[in-house]
Amino acid sequence: MLKGLMDFFKESNQNGFGFFVVSVLFYLFVFFLIQFFQHKKRFYLFYALYALVTGLTLIKYVDGVFFSDFAHSSAGRTFVRWFHYPSQWMASFLFTLFILEIMGFKKDYPKFVKFVHWGYFGLAPFYFTFWAMYLVNPRSYLIDYCEVFVLLPLNLIAFVWGFCLVLKQNRIIKWYILLGMSSLFVSYLIISLYSIKTKTANTETLYIFYLGVLFESLLFALAIGLEQKMVYKEKAHVQKKYIDQLEENHTIKESINRALSDELVQTKAEIEGLSSEAQKERTEKLAIKVENKFAQLRLDALRSQMNPHFIFNALNSIKSYFIENNQEKAIYYLGRFSKLIRGILESSRKDLISLEEELGIIKMYVEIESDRFKNGMEYTFELDDSIEAQELLVPSLLLQPFVENAIWHGLSTRKGKKKLGLKVELLEPSNDLQITIEDNGIGRRASQLRNSQNPLKSQSLGLSIVNDRLDFYSKKYSGDFHFLVEDLVDSSGKALGTKVVVTLPRLLMENHKS
Repeated sequence: MLKGLMDFFKESNQNGFGFFVVSVLFYLFVFFLIQFFQHKKRFYLFYALYALVTGLTLIKYVDGVFFSDFAHSSAGRTFVRWFHYPSQWMASFLFTLFILEIMGFKKDYPKFVKFVHWGYFGLAPFYFTFWAMYLVNPRSYLIDYCEVFVLLPLNLIAFVWGFCLVLKQNRIIKWYILLGMSSLFVSYLIISLYSIKTKTANTETLYIFYLGVLFESLLFALAIGLEQKMVYKEKAHVQKKYIDQLEENHTIKESINRALSDELVQTKAEIEGLSSEAQKERTEKLAIKVENKFAQLRLDALRSQMNPHFIFNALNSIKSYFIENNQEKAIYYLGRFSKLIRGILESSRKDLISLEEELGIIKMYVEIESDRFKNGMEYTFELDDSIEAQELLVPSLLLQPFVENAIWHGLSTRKGKKKLGLKVELLEPSNDLQITIEDNGIGRRASQLRNSQNPLKSQSLGLSIVNDRLDFYSKKYSGDFHFLVEDLVDSSGKALGTKVVVTLPRLLMENHKS
């Protein structure tokens, strides 16, 4: 039985087994090429090209198929002669790139990646020079010596080193990768050593390579499928976090509304219980109290509403870093996002916060939003030297809506370099605080046109609501809180961006303890 099985494998090129392996390789090429165009992951492309090159390399050995007549023709023999050595180089290189990409070696093991690149690209000029010499003179064996005494040892070093690095990784797909690498390399090594020993290439031993390729293809297909499953799982996890955040925001709003309702009911009961003698005076005081409480609760509600678009995009960015195996950047991004949310929640509990805190929150917000753009966003923060930001107070979370509108409705759809500037200065002689936010976006008119065409796009906190907040602070602190919006245009009327100027009274920390 064993002898019959060995005879079957030795005749792989005639009995259809070799053609089956080649067919599997061509199928994997088509399948993973489609996956690459769908998911834009480079390891799909590298493996698809590796399967194609390997399939084209092996098909010339298979008898009785559509390619056989061409392979045995004069043109076919010329093609095989030209393609034989470059295909071995490309298959080895593409296979290595696939391993580097799917296991995230570029980030985790840059020295190994550098060794691989130097090895392949450093050897390439010599290898292809020897190949050209072989084309001119088929009796030149320099290319064979290069493969046996240079390429094979380098592949052996890369295999052992890469094997150890994969083994160190804590990833569920590593065992599939290790077994696939081992099966392919062992089969390649056996055939190479056999060819060196016999000084000839025996097609009867190709079944060893067929089995290695078949086993490796199965294992790598499983590894890629498992990697895709992990991507979908991570995506579902991020979406769940987004939904949980929206539900938490809704819960906060509901609790504030209930608190407001309870306060009104309690106040009404107090008014009804007043004695007739003091009713008028007490009623006036309670009316003022109700108005202030209502306004304060409304402001708290406004401050507690975080933009769902911002949260979704931030979580989406974190998700993409995890999918790309860029865990270091994902953790860094997640840390900044968490710090921003914590700062927003802490500030929302205060009526006034220091200018230093407000600018810190805005800077974190801008940095996170900038990371979402492909080429980033150029932003500047200027603070007048005469201003002590830690001693001045401003309404909490006042600037975020203006910056958000500049990014979402001005810069996000702008093509080319995106710029955002924020400047804080003291006005003379009023000593008021002036904060200028300027962008080079598409302008308000173009933004309004886009929003009218897409009703799903709306401003997170409308300027009318911000205006209500400033009116409230003007009454509460007996000062002039206001803002102006200016459209920036050139001499021909073309939009150059938008400028918002916010003017606030100079409130000192020592005079306004929260």
